[in-house]
Amino acid sequence: MTWAALVRRLRSAGFVEERIGKGSHRKFLHPVTKKEVWVSIHTKKDVGRLACRILKDAGLE
Repeated sequence: MTWAALVRRLRSAGFVEERIGKGSHRKFLHPVTKKEVWVSIHTKKDVGRLACRILKDAGLE
């Protein structure tokens, strides 16, 4: 899974990009559950095992 695919999955689950942090980090917030997830954006690279952790924190896995 690439970083762009991870962001698409978060957005399709209802997460909204709240703000851009320092560097390439972005904060996504779910308006209903109020869960927040920080994602580092490196579009062409593979996320690897970190994708599972981010999705678990988001409540999607």
